[in-house]
Amino acid sequence: MIAMYDSGLGGLSVWRAVRAALPAWPITYLADQAYCPYGPRSREEIIERALKISRYLISQGATILVVACNTATTAAITAMREEFSLPIVGIEPAIKPAAAMSQTGRIAVLATEYTLASERVQTLLDAHAEGVDVLRRPGHGWVEQVEAGELSSERTRALVRQVVEPLMGENIDHIALGCTHYPFLEPLIREITGDAIRLYDPAEAIARRVDDLIRQHGVDCQGDSYYRFITTADDAGDMAQRLLQLIGHPYPVESQPLN
Repeated sequence: MIAMYDSGLGGLSVWRAVRAALPAWPITYLADQAYCPYGPRSREEIIERALKISRYLISQGATILVVACNTATTAAITAMREEFSLPIVGIEPAIKPAAAMSQTGRIAVLATEYTLASERVQTLLDAHAEGVDVLRRPGHGWVEQVEAGELSSERTRALVRQVVEPLMGENIDHIALGCTHYPFLEPLIREITGDAIRLYDPAEAIARRVDDLIRQHGVDCQGDSYYRFITTADDAGDMAQRLLQLIGHPYPVESQPLN
């Protein structure tokens, strides 16, 4: 079984890609909505949550684990790989392809403040963006708007416009999305950028990586395809509504607080 988790619903953008690439596989998705957003939390707290969630998902039969959250990957994936032996896939902003394809030598990365300030992002910049100006911009309030299902409200438009409009005068030609919530706001970003700027969502690359690891490790899919959704919030009803909105299907949702 493929297990994936995020601080909330953003990882559903990755879930869509993994499901499309591996339709025969059962997938369990856990949204840590009781602790969302992760951005303001300490590294120690994010690691503690990552280990607790991983133990739970492994107890439920996970044979491969996807951390569908940039902030959690940045803070906790090293600790997870030290503790657990199953294949673990993390996610990071697509800085490498954006920088490689840039014609203007200027790109932007949109992510949470935690991710943008991380050593992991700095390592990506050092390795893949030499000679390219990379503008790091946090999407303040974007995660919360996606969690609330406000994908096209005037407030969401204003928050997106506040970040993206100034970039239009910066001669950038690529934007790397460094938070899994942000692809759900792509239509609003496109209202500002049009087709002049390419957006990079790493979800399909993550799906390919999951497929590669399954083949390398000879992992068996263990049964018929099914999709299970879990929230750490006390009320599962809100997430159930969001599933219809974000992935087009009203799957049942379980509540598992993991306190």
